[in-house]
Amino acid sequence: MNSIPTDPVLSCESSISFEKHFFGGDEIKEWQIMTRAGQAIGDALLRDMRELRTISHRPNLLVLVGKGHNGGDALIAARRFLRTIPTARAVVFPICKWEDCRPLTQRAWKELEDLAEKRIQLIDPSKDSLDQLKQVVLNNDFNAQVDGFLGMQAKLPLRDPLPSIIQFLNQSDKISVRIAVDMPTGVTGDGTENPLRADFTYCTGIVKEPVLLSSNADSVGRIRYLDLDFFAESEHDECKLRVLRPDTLRKLRRLRQVDRDKRTHGHLFLLGGSRDLGGAVMMAAQAALKAGVGLLTVGVPESLHSSFVARLPEAMWVPLPETPDGFLALEGLGRVRHSLDKATSLAIGPGIGKGIETQSLVRETCNFFDGSTLLDADALQPEIFQKLKNKQNLVITPHSGEFDRLSGGQKSVEWIKNYSCTLVLKGSHSKIFTSELQIISLGGSSVLARGGSGDLLSGILGALLAKKTFSHLEAACLAVQWHGRAAEALARQHGQESVLTTEILNYLSTAIRNDI
Repeated sequence: MNSIPTDPVLSCESSISFEKHFFGGDEIKEWQIMTRAGQAIGDALLRDMRELRTISHRPNLLVLVGKGHNGGDALIAARRFLRTIPTARAVVFPICKWEDCRPLTQRAWKELEDLAEKRIQLIDPSKDSLDQLKQVVLNNDFNAQVDGFLGMQAKLPLRDPLPSIIQFLNQSDKISVRIAVDMPTGVTGDGTENPLRADFTYCTGIVKEPVLLSSNADSVGRIRYLDLDFFAESEHDECKLRVLRPDTLRKLRRLRQVDRDKRTHGHLFLLGGSRDLGGAVMMAAQAALKAGVGLLTVGVPESLHSSFVARLPEAMWVPLPETPDGFLALEGLGRVRHSLDKATSLAIGPGIGKGIETQSLVRETCNFFDGSTLLDADALQPEIFQKLKNKQNLVITPHSGEFDRLSGGQKSVEWIKNYSCTLVLKGSHSKIFTSELQIISLGGSSVLARGGSGDLLSGILGALLAKKTFSHLEAACLAVQWHGRAAEALARQHGQESVLTTEILNYLSTAIRNDI
């Protein structure tokens, strides 16, 4: 049973049907939801812009407005932005005359105009609108572009002048951050044509299938799910493709009970490291401690032991025999088994390398231990995995290359059906699989595209498994979301570029203590 809050991913066709039933033609309800969506987009934009740079004193928005409700969302987002920053300005470019827009889009424009008429420049949707746009863009630097041109009901091929407008905007270097409302213009349920590129796509209320397609990744950018409580009444519970809700981490926001001690918060045994790859197991150990595990024992090659004890004294370090090449030797199996006597979970892999004896040590250790076990990195070898006796207690965390090695190139959805383990497939939007379910985490930042970020995830997940508060699936969902949200917080404070991987650990607390 999964108690982690998730919502379904729907096709565009199913989304249209759902919204028709949900709103029931009630324009008041539609306006309320549009307002919530637009405000959520405005707030998210203000957060995500900070991953590139500190927001300037007089930020400038380019707001692209279609005649449908995506255009209304974009206008309300702009209103939220301009209300939050009284010195901000906006250029609004409607694709058609206001009288041709849907009534709620017209209302959104009127409210924006009432708030900040003197801070708005309007491009007239006439025959020379593209020339006007070019002139405005060439003469201004825009902190952000909001794409509200077309929604999920758009039809291909795109009609003039949209292809020319999209080509110009995609090539412009005058726009810093590009966002799309719900789906980028040109990405539809019937295919993709000449899409308007986005750095962030804000899925409002429903995540639609096209934004998750790998073929659309360059156009969609990083996806943010803005939950509007569409599925509060358990709609579409039967859907097997789901996304984590933004409030997932509230499950971790709790006070520790006063009568608990270190043993009741779990005891993780971490096995990893080699002479040349010691940093990985150190990062995993640091992450496990930051994630609140009560006790941590780490088995490492004896050549690393003394320096690691000095660097991280909170952990109990066990020196293990190593091969001449610096890998963990099978000779250490007895010491490992002794260390596992009081462990509540086992994590193996960070920095462990590909030594033949090490693979035997990993296999024997896993088959001896009957508790929750996490395998990562070089512990994910077909020769090890296929000989494990109890895969039901197993959580594996490969990236795409490691998974291809493990599965022989088989697709994840098909491969997992043959096993009872939990699969965390790491990527720009990580996916958690069981044989019955696929859950996608849409949190995170490109700051995670660094060596060692996966080792941090192993430590966090190992700690959650050790606490035995959550099922394997729940622990995996929480760990992935926590890891991603901490990276978001780091990037918004220091940007995506000039940071260290281990700095993510300093923001684990921020991620669960605040709604970010």
